[in-house]
Amino acid sequence: NGDMWTGPTESTILRGESVVEAYNAMGLTAANVANHEFDFGVEILRARAQEAKFPFLGANLYEAGTDRHPDFVAPYVIVKRQGVKVGVVGLSYIDTPKTTLAKHVANLEFRDYGDTLKKVVPEVKAAGAQVIVVLFHDELAKAQDVIKANADLGITAVVAGQNHRREQVEVAGIPVVNPGPFGRSYVRFDVTVDNKTGAVTKVVPETVEVTGEVGAPPFPPSPELARIAEGARQKAKTLASETLGRFAKPLPVGDFTNSPLGHVVVDSWLAEFPEVDFAMLNHGALRQPLPAGPVTMGDVVSALPFENNLLITTMTGQAIKAQLEIDHPIVGGMSWSYREQKNVRKVASLVDRVGKPIRDDKSYTVIILDFMYMGGDGFTFKQFDTAPVDTGISWRQPVLHGLRSAEASNRKISPKVGARARKVR
Repeated sequence: NGDMWTGPTESTILRGESVVEAYNAMGLTAANVANHEFDFGVEILRARAQEAKFPFLGANLYEAGTDRHPDFVAPYVIVKRQGVKVGVVGLSYIDTPKTTLAKHVANLEFRDYGDTLKKVVPEVKAAGAQVIVVLFHDELAKAQDVIKANADLGITAVVAGQNHRREQVEVAGIPVVNPGPFGRSYVRFDVTVDNKTGAVTKVVPETVEVTGEVGAPPFPPSPELARIAEGARQKAKTLASETLGRFAKPLPVGDFTNSPLGHVVVDSWLAEFPEVDFAMLNHGALRQPLPAGPVTMGDVVSALPFENNLLITTMTGQAIKAQLEIDHPIVGGMSWSYREQKNVRKVASLVDRVGKPIRDDKSYTVIILDFMYMGGDGFTFKQFDTAPVDTGISWRQPVLHGLRSAEASNRKISPKVGARARKVR
């Protein structure tokens, strides 16, 4: 149900190639296109779709300004199971333009879920489907509302997604299930169909946990999947030596006042998300400096080792000051001064990149790590924004993109010099 190649280093470095190979070996029937499928751009997504032995789905995904689906998706697929025709419809995440790099979807449109179902479900029925399953890559609450408004279409079951919560509801007799994250569980639908009328008479959903003690799985390990996994590890190891770009000067970790490495990281975020006002990064995320000269994928992963994604929060200037005083993050798009009072650093002044004061009562957008949002290092972002935008993008990805872009134009990257926090009396 989407987000196929997000997470492990092997998947990131290989841009989903090993995931598709594994899914081919598993015999997948179809896969939904969500937001993470666009993380590496449309051309990479198209390449993965061509490698797949199963269709990628996206019924609400169109080439901008047209009624054509892009060539890497189909709106639905129909398969036969135990003599019954089953239609599988895919709905791509409608907020993908907000949760991936905007330029990756600049020529695409993600259209309304309900309007799409009204158009596509009758087509699937006309093609002979007796059972209709909708892969709905959005939160269960959203899926619930859409299905409630379209309960008369004859949909059999719905699989929700996007957030990482295992949930299940029933809407007008239609089960809507989010089986949970990370492939640790899946949903099974047992569907009863009347042989005479072809009508669905019963649907029983079951969320099944993938369990088993280490070394004693409930099923024998697949030699083919083991081969694919080991091949991915070896290939990723080789690609880790790829030169991505070059730095004009060494990038020490520094401290919160002046971190050349940290400044390159947060500035890359703001370059990728120009609509965002500011960036904050906890100092502990940076584990080692980067050298001047050629920089490899392995260098970047070693310096920025954690698997974190970027969130965009909205908060007031006063709330921003509160975060600065908690753990003194590395900042982008702003600078600040502080006074020490009984070993506590208090914000004395806070200005944006052009020197304009950041107002306590005005709202701003701030891009951060999900680790920070969840309270890591004591930060309290969650207290001020209960519904941040989850970009779904690894915090390393803008850095990698910046290096590759500079290398393509034969440029070295130089950090912006100067402290972004300073002590005053």
